[in-house]
Amino acid sequence: MAFEDSPRRLGSLLDALINDLGIQRQLDEARTIEAWAYIAGPHINAVTEKVWVRGDQLFVKVTRAAWRHELHHARKRWRDRLNQHLGAPLVREIIFR
Repeated sequence: MAFEDSPRRLGSLLDALINDLGIQRQLDEARTIEAWAYIAGPHINAVTEKVWVRGDQLFVKVTRAAWRHELHHARKRWRDRLNQHLGAPLVREIIFR
């Protein structure tokens, strides 16, 4: 292992480590799920059973049909808010089940 003489910023070291480990996708998925819980708030989280990510799709299992219907009709707005919160367009589609 070779050491560099010049100091490097911690952020660049972490980016290099994440890249070397190949875990960027898993980190993005975890950030997306955490961001959804924050954006959705307590009322929607109360009727949410499960949240998961597959590729660029966020799946949200909603326990009440009326809530699922309302969320479905506003899904593009939710997607835009989520991507804005994440600072990157990580979610192409939100699917409420």
